[in-house]
Amino acid sequence: MSDDPVALDAPRIEAATGKGVRILVVDSGVETAHPALRGASIPCWSVELTPGATLSVVVEDRGGDAAGHGTAVAWILGQYAPEAEVHSLRVLGPRLHAASELLLTGLWWGIRQGYDILVCSFGTTCRDFLGDYKRLVDQAFCRNVWLVAASSTWDFRAEEYPAHFPTVLSTDFAALEGLALRRRREHLVEFVASGEGLRVPWRGGGYRTVSGASFAAPHLAALAARVRQTHPAWNACQAKAALYALAADAADS
Repeated sequence: MSDDPVALDAPRIEAATGKGVRILVVDSGVETAHPALRGASIPCWSVELTPGATLSVVVEDRGGDAAGHGTAVAWILGQYAPEAEVHSLRVLGPRLHAASELLLTGLWWGIRQGYDILVCSFGTTCRDFLGDYKRLVDQAFCRNVWLVAASSTWDFRAEEYPAHFPTVLSTDFAALEGLALRRRREHLVEFVASGEGLRVPWRGGGYRTVSGASFAAPHLAALAARVRQTHPAWNACQAKAALYALAADAADS
């Protein structure tokens, strides 16, 4: 057995439930009336453009999902961090797209609201806003808000933001069980979590079988919530050290 104190702490992290940890799902919204979420309390907001202007603002939302995606992400979080406080911020539309200005507004809002973890099951390849994302990620680190982001589903090496920043907890996907975790060394997207062939609740009260890095992100976020519960003062780098201790090495391809 390792003498690393982080590795020795693994049983306590694995037994945690996310209690006391506030998580913001930045996604397509959550269908709070879905039967799979019965009994869950999920406050909802959305990012919208003000009428007749280009300014985006965050407003309260009644709890709808533009696509179904956010409902699945929130449900996965509830399965593996059942005592975490999960909130929803709708930024993505029916096709799971949004202008970078809206995404940045939502992420900045989450940071300023003091959430412990922001879950970003999306990414952008547009470099026009690279500096804006860098400033946002740096501010999240300084305020000790952990960003969990999905990589490109097609190629984890493809540069997408915010996943391709060193202080972001970024993940690819594979056919893994539960919260099993793998680590890819020498890559900015360091983790591989469960995200293949998952049956999840979807918009309209139904279910879908899905695959992709965007569904690995809530698995990693749930594990991060357990780390945050047991070590609330740790920063994102210390969280990564704990996740390294829990992960098995994975192949690069």
